[in-house]
Amino acid sequence: MQKDLKQKVVLITGASGGIGAAAALAFNGAGCRMAIASRGIEKLSSLAAQMHHPLVLQVDLSDVSQAVGMIDKVVEHYGRIDILINNAASIIVSPAETVSTTDLLQAFTVNLAAPAAATQQAIKYMKTTGGGHIINIGSPGFMMGIPFYAPYVCSKAAFSAWTRTIQAEWAGTEIEVSEYFPGYIKTDSKPLSRLGDIPQDFLMDEHQGFLVRTFAKAKSPEHVARQLLKLAQRPRSLMYSDSSVKIGAFISNIPRFRLSLAQNMAQNARKKLKL
Repeated sequence: MQKDLKQKVVLITGASGGIGAAAALAFNGAGCRMAIASRGIEKLSSLAAQMHHPLVLQVDLSDVSQAVGMIDKVVEHYGRIDILINNAASIIVSPAETVSTTDLLQAFTVNLAAPAAATQQAIKYMKTTGGGHIINIGSPGFMMGIPFYAPYVCSKAAFSAWTRTIQAEWAGTEIEVSEYFPGYIKTDSKPLSRLGDIPQDFLMDEHQGFLVRTFAKAKSPEHVARQLLKLAQRPRSLMYSDSSVKIGAFISNIPRFRLSLAQNMAQNARKKLKL
């Protein structure tokens, strides 16, 4: 049965751009009562002007206490929280041999510790109001081992482990947990690079092989937003953005194919960046 999302209270982190902003507009259009969170208050304010009186929260998820406080503010404002979409992410580009401990800790804080803390705080309220839905935006990239993205893929692997653990623990309860794998998304956002200014597609090559072109084909944030809306209406444990991402995740378990694809990306990056 499809759930009616009208008047549901939805909090989306990382809402200042990309998937988060597109999802905020989609859920707002479905009649939800929205809370949008991000570090970038100017972009959030611009997004809020396109929505129906959302709660705007400037939050830095590198501080776990702010992740907890964010949930409290949503409940103080709306009296409840029904759907939490953990979308915010720290993306740091660096060669694996020079990744710093600081970069790893930042990635694990933003991509794992903060959403875990927010989730724990949210379910305290969800249990008192009849249940809720946690949607975690994962990344199938950790299965492939995306070159130069070690802090991101390592922390996303841990985030998937967290998601699947709570799915097992909370199965059959009033708390539903979903994992969403978007694949490669084309946005205007740039990662934090330790290699200088880089284009978002620096791992790609227009002459790359068929497999890479197929599995790394960019999707739009709006495509993902529509799917997240469907996921909220019909919860499931795992949803892929499309069949190519699902197949890519499967073949990532075959070392020969995985290494071939990832090596091709690494070679493209070294060529473009003259490494």
